[in-house]
Formats: sequence, C-alpha cells, structure tokens
Amino acid sequence: MTSFDEEYKRFISWQCRLRKMSMREMGGRPTTGMSAGVHSINGGDEQAQLQFLIVKQEPQAATAEIRHIVRKTPDPAEWVKNGLRILAERHYQDDFNFSSNLTALFSLDSQAVESLKEAGQCHLKFKQDSIEFGFDFDVEELDESDAYYQSTYWHNRLFNPTLPGKVRVLSFIPRLASE
Repeated sequence: MTSFDEEYKRFISWQCRLRKMSMREMGGRPTTGMSAGVHSINGGDEQAQLQFLIVKQEPQAATAEIRHIVRKTPDPAEWVKNGLRILAERHYQDDFNFSSNLTALFSLDSQAVESLKEAGQCHLKFKQDSIEFGFDFDVEELDESDAYYQSTYWHNRLFNPTLPGKVRVLSFIPRLASE
C-alpha cells in the first residue's frame, strides 16, 4: 500500500507534468487535470469545479519575476509570451520544490469562498484521462501579504489582464490520511 506522502508526491509530479504541457503545447490554457471537483469531506455530489495552482515552497523569486513581466509593459500579449517562456523552461521542472498546499483565486464576492471557509475542509477530486487523484484538505483564506497569495495573484494576472486588483485567495492544505 502506498503511503499518503508517496501518493501526494506522485500527485504533485503529475501536476508539474500537466502544467509543463499546458505551457509548452497549449499556450498556458489549463488542462482538465488542473481543476478539481469540490466535494464535502463526508462525500456526496460535486459542489463546484475549481482551477487550482501549485505554488513553490519559496515562491518569492518566481513571483517577483512574473510581477516584473506584467509591470514592464502594458501589452498583455507580451506578458503571456514572456511568462510562458519562463514557466515552460524552468518553473515546473523540479516537482520537489513545490509546496503541498494548493491555492485558488476568487472574486471578492465569491459565494464559494464563504461556503468553503464555513466548512473549513473539503475533498478535491482531480482527473484527466485515466489518471485520478482525490485528497482531503483543510481550507484557509490567505492574507494579501502572504507569499502564496502573491504568487497566486500574479500568476493569474499574467494570463488575465482584466483581473481586478482585489481578489480572495484560498489555501488548500492536505490532511494526512490518518486524521
């Protein structure tokens, strides 16, 4: 039987492969496996489908690089071109550099944020082709000053020039299988 840690490492490696493919072959468009069905921790029907990011354990340098790309020119096409180059070439190369936490960005008035915060936890199911992963997570809202918030914001801003300045970011922290 595979331990939770081994299974979760396989999941993060898979996410890095999907994201490299997205950057190199799809112009940064997300693959289906980069989103997950959100379920109650107790099971039941899917409540939502959300896009998630994986974030480096130490995201400050990558965040600064992406922020610089966005601020350097007002042309969103240049943002994507330069951002794809960085993300495709080196960002997702070493899966061991990524945090186990996932993040997701929401609008200020998102009802999903309120529901997820109220529950405090959820089960996420990721699937693409014949590969499937599901894990339980604790859910926390991140403050704007948090490095993972900043990484999530600037990554999303790179691909979405209409992203408002104020958003909400949730962190999804994997729950150990024994909890």
